[in-house]
Amino acid sequence: MTNRKTGIFFTAGIFTACFFFFITGAFAGYRWNEKLFYNKMAAVVSVLPQEQKALARALKDTEKCDLLAGREILHRYGYDGHLPGQGGFLPYLGASLLFSLLGAAAIGLWLGQQDRKLKQRTETLTQYLRQVEEGNYALCFEKGQDGLSHLEDEIYKTVMALRESREGLKRERENLARNLADISHQLKTPLTALSVLVELLRRRVVGEEELALADKMEKQTDRLGNLTAALLTLARADAGALTFDMRNVPVGELLSASLESLLPLMEEKGQQMEIYGEEEVSLCCDLGWTREALGNLMKNASEHAPEGSKIWVRVWENPIYTGIAIEDEGEGFSPKDLRCLFQRFYKGERSGKGGAGIGLSLARSLIESQNGEIRAENRKQGGARFVVKFYKGMGDEGK
Repeated sequence: MTNRKTGIFFTAGIFTACFFFFITGAFAGYRWNEKLFYNKMAAVVSVLPQEQKALARALKDTEKCDLLAGREILHRYGYDGHLPGQGGFLPYLGASLLFSLLGAAAIGLWLGQQDRKLKQRTETLTQYLRQVEEGNYALCFEKGQDGLSHLEDEIYKTVMALRESREGLKRERENLARNLADISHQLKTPLTALSVLVELLRRRVVGEEELALADKMEKQTDRLGNLTAALLTLARADAGALTFDMRNVPVGELLSASLESLLPLMEEKGQQMEIYGEEEVSLCCDLGWTREALGNLMKNASEHAPEGSKIWVRVWENPIYTGIAIEDEGEGFSPKDLRCLFQRFYKGERSGKGGAGIGLSLARSLIESQNGEIRAENRKQGGARFVVKFYKGMGDEGK
């Protein structure tokens, strides 16, 4: 209920109370006059018992009586429109009306004061919760003894528990980030050594079979390095340990950077990529991580598109989000793939033998970590489509 409606109902209630007290006083005054008149007429009849019939007829039908003559007679004896004892009704009526107004005003002031106190306490609680939302747990409101005291105690206990939980989670994430960095360092050292050994082996062997084996070892070593880096990145993203350098990046520059590592594969398959739409728009994101996410989507499209085909990238913008769609001319996704496509280590029915099943999962984690969303669908004309949306005003701050 709005404040205006509350004020209307409150005013109506006060008016009703005043009106009720006034009507009660008026009715009491009417009964007072009625009783007083009855007593006066009883006194008149008692001193004129022989005229009781005439007096009764005059009371029942005053229009047939000479009222002017009667008023002149009463005037000679000092009765000018007021009966003795009648004056007590007016003070009673005035006092009733006064006390009813004072009572209603007092009730109105008390209710208004309680309403102001409630609003003040509510505003204090609201400001406190806003401070907690911003991460400031030190601010504590002044406790009062009213209906909100128990609620304040419960809020304070919940906030303290929340602070302890967040601090514990922060420490766990920091420890996890350090552990992942150590694991990454420990893995990079033997992988680098393997790469060096493979290169030395290639220089020493002379036979074609030995060279072919060295090439396979080199490819597997590179694959192992890429897989290890992707797994560590995915684990850090899931743990919230990734650091994002959020800044405005032109979408055209972002797409060019994402396509750079994919050009050899597309040239080998004779594929072309067309980018159209609003390339000049800017996107608030981390250039490095977003390039890796979009690069994985483009790589998936290139791998599943036939040789000599085209891959389209469409860019658009509206007041809510910036959208990027990547489409290919391949066979599209099966219904089963659409349900499980972004699951970790999931390999689709039409995926190649070399994939590990983490590229799309990593892309989703990187995009969602920047307050975006991604979905996969099939084109009506045939082929697959990835739709990525980055929502505005939500990713302006680095994580």
